[in-house]
Amino acid sequence: MNENQILILKSINGKHRSLNAFLEEISKDTRKPISTLKLNAKILKKLGLIDYGEKNNPKPIELTKHGRIVLKILGVVE
Repeated sequence: MNENQILILKSINGKHRSLNAFLEEISKDTRKPISTLKLNAKILKKLGLIDYGEKNNPKPIELTKHGRIVLKILGVVE
């Protein structure tokens, strides 16, 4: 798991209605390219650690049960 993936996992807070809004905020705060963050978000979704909707089926970004477990293992949350 790389630094960007951990950043995405620990930044999910339920406030964002879309992946793009979420990643734009992270990009603004950290100066990381949106394209890099999007790639890492797609990887996390394929791994089953996060879930979010698609353009034709919007859904807020959220941690999955497995995502929460990974954060606990990494010691990011208790």
